[in-house]
Amino acid sequence: MTIPRPEHPRPDFRRHAWLNLNGTWHFSFDAMAHGEQLRWHQTGTVSRSGATITVPFPWESRLSGQGRTDYKGAGWYEREVTIPAEWTGLEPVLRFGAVDWSARVWVNGRLVAENNNGFLPFEANLAGLAAPGETVRVTVRAYDIADAATLVGKQVPRWYTHSSGIWQTVWLEGRPEAHVQSVRFSPDIRNGQARAEVRIAVPKGTELELALSSPQGLFESLSLSVTGEGNVSSHDLVLAIPEARLWSPDDPFLHDVDVALTSADGAVDVVHTYFGMREISRGKHGDNEYEYIYLNGDPIYLAGALDQAFHPDGLYTYPSDDVIRGDMELARAMGLNMLRCHIKINDPRYYYWADRLGVIIHYDMPSPDLDSPAMRRICEETVAGMIERDFNHPSIMLWVIFNETWGLSKLDTKDGQEWVRSIVNEARTLDPTRLVEDNSPCNYDHVETDVNSWHFYINDWAAARAHVQNVVDRTHPGSDFNYIGEGNVQDTQPLMNSEYGGISAAMGDMDISWCFKYLTTDLRRHDKICGYVYTELTDIEWEHNGFAKYDRSGKVFGYDSLVPDMSVADLNAPLFAGLDCPPCQTVRPRGNFAAWGFVSNWGPDLAQAALEWEAVFTDNLGYTRTWASGTMSVEPRRFGVVSSPEPVSFSAPDTTGLLTVVLRLCDPDGNVLHRNYVNAEVWDEDGGAEPRTLDERVRVTWDPLDYVQASWPIANRGDAGGQLAGNGPGSVSYRIRLPTTLSAVNGLEFLCEVGSRASGMEKLSWPPRNWRSHTPQTMQDRQFPTTVDVYLQDVKVDTWELPDDPADARGVLSHHRGMEPGSHGYLQRVSVRGERLAALNFEPGTSDLDLRLDSTGTGSPRGFSVYGARAGAWPLGPTILID
Repeated sequence: MTIPRPEHPRPDFRRHAWLNLNGTWHFSFDAMAHGEQLRWHQTGTVSRSGATITVPFPWESRLSGQGRTDYKGAGWYEREVTIPAEWTGLEPVLRFGAVDWSARVWVNGRLVAENNNGFLPFEANLAGLAAPGETVRVTVRAYDIADAATLVGKQVPRWYTHSSGIWQTVWLEGRPEAHVQSVRFSPDIRNGQARAEVRIAVPKGTELELALSSPQGLFESLSLSVTGEGNVSSHDLVLAIPEARLWSPDDPFLHDVDVALTSADGAVDVVHTYFGMREISRGKHGDNEYEYIYLNGDPIYLAGALDQAFHPDGLYTYPSDDVIRGDMELARAMGLNMLRCHIKINDPRYYYWADRLGVIIHYDMPSPDLDSPAMRRICEETVAGMIERDFNHPSIMLWVIFNETWGLSKLDTKDGQEWVRSIVNEARTLDPTRLVEDNSPCNYDHVETDVNSWHFYINDWAAARAHVQNVVDRTHPGSDFNYIGEGNVQDTQPLMNSEYGGISAAMGDMDISWCFKYLTTDLRRHDKICGYVYTELTDIEWEHNGFAKYDRSGKVFGYDSLVPDMSVADLNAPLFAGLDCPPCQTVRPRGNFAAWGFVSNWGPDLAQAALEWEAVFTDNLGYTRTWASGTMSVEPRRFGVVSSPEPVSFSAPDTTGLLTVVLRLCDPDGNVLHRNYVNAEVWDEDGGAEPRTLDERVRVTWDPLDYVQASWPIANRGDAGGQLAGNGPGSVSYRIRLPTTLSAVNGLEFLCEVGSRASGMEKLSWPPRNWRSHTPQTMQDRQFPTTVDVYLQDVKVDTWELPDDPADARGVLSHHRGMEPGSHGYLQRVSVRGERLAALNFEPGTSDLDLRLDSTGTGSPRGFSVYGARAGAWPLGPTILID
């Protein structure tokens, strides 16, 4: 059988002698919690149960083989383990990455370990119980009822599926009696050195040598003689690393280290580990009164996303190491340099891949649900334990103790505030190399923090702009904004957003491309803000606001259809250009468009750059051309924001249509450094005379809701110019009144925007939490096609293959009108001439023209949508052109 999660669970603290115990274990639920009284740990009851579970997956997960999402309580695991015969001279140590929440462990019926924390590792030394070559029976009882005083995080009914039992790797490690217990590295980049604090356990009187060496040859080996004291002793060594290669997201270089205890007879214990040379701090830049977050002596803009770190198959446990790596690669592909690992102490290999691939981590402690003495004790123990386990990961920048005041029901009291302050200060004492945040707040209630962060979820450009401006204006030394309690006020802490989005948790499955672009653009206008955390990296269960789906499949954003080569990464770039205006506005034909540009530069020095703009116009017949353009010289100030010397300004065309105002920031050699855009609908809101078109043919256009017959009950998707949407196979018929002045017709061209229509909940990948209107974002790996036959005068003149029911940034007009956000179709054209025209058998000047769109005769299970001039992606309604 293939062992799941076969890789070493602790690449930051690895010995060669180890045995992975993941895989099939005997298993039994214990709903009455009487297994201990019945001595299951001694009687082999679990092994005789006939049931099995796959470790290390929670029993609620699919990959566990149990999938019991309905069960909370006790679960028993059992298997036989044979100590490797070659481990002569080594003590077998049974190690558990994490068991949620409480665990007791027996070996051959003898209790060897207890643990009461679902996130921290624990172990049992089996020396004296098993010799090399012997087989023992290991029994584990896990107990989890999601007690509110424990660190439940989002494993609660109002959020996501629970994860119970063993959820990280179980392994056996061969460890000598004299061994390295821990090592932590504190880099000092200014002096080109790193202090290593090594704790060792050596029997009293034993003389050994402790040595640190670099397999890469990056520093000279250091050693010192030690004499065992019979307990754990600590030893400091300073590694000289002149001209060290520093760790950063752009160059995530790691220094490998071998830590060895040796005797005159050779190596006794060797641990392989690593660290990164980097420095995290906060400080002022230039003449600013406020601070930024610094990495390696320079301010850094943190472009981050919330990572809830669940998976549909394994829940809290990743199905494979490749999935963990894939999440980090996804973050980098999106242009992110940071993830906020949300209220979860994650698998150590998560931080390993963040170290390797250059992803900064803001590290949330899981949240409790109840403020009690037990909760406070658990939180204090957990803060110490998580810092102890993960101290050496260079990717970790910030310890976040609480989230949104969850579990802090006494934070409005002096006692509650002082306890929070004490735990922040304890974290600072335990780790003076990083920043600490008390509470990532949605209630404006900091007490003591190194980072002044806040949350917002607003799906409206004007409201979001006003909100962000208010936060910036009220952030200054001495302000009590965003703080709680008498005397607790702002100092000069860095201001950053730690959660934002337009689509919040319970809003349903909708496109995020639109709100992500305009919200992020607005945040970048302010040089006081030094970073953000977008919600979120991937969808999770019924929450659909990720850059990718819950199963990690991709979403289509559509930016590149509006601006060639533009992607999500442009919007997360350290060098950023934008326009300070709505994502889409309506201007009259011949009206004026004007918006100030800006450049936010957190990238390399750039003395001079060109801000190039181009207004691309799509008219009401679907033809596109450049309408206006210009170039402005800018001097991007590093670690700040500069405005364009003048606004982007031009007169709109004299016909209705859609403008895309493209912004490109270019270096002096013409290389494009950044891309962005906004849109403007050109429309006469007062319903004036129909503007002219460049096409001289006779044009007849109509609203898609002006039908004479439809086979579905039609829900009105907006007012005039909106969308007709038919769920399931069906048809819609129109009677088109042609001008009576027509004396002859040489040809007809019919054009309209039409897309497939997925029915009901077909596009949803998870049962919805609410039944609001869902318009899921276009997916990369799933499409929902249909086929539509086009009839004129009951003669079929064309068949349209419609590949999908898309919703993304291309659906500008649907977004602009708040109508099935981002929904759009495909511009279809059919020309009728010659014999096909004659077959229609109608008399110009006296006959109306009957048109029918029909998806019933194709075997397709889907209907379709017809878009009007003010919906979808194309600024036109159904149109007949006659010559």
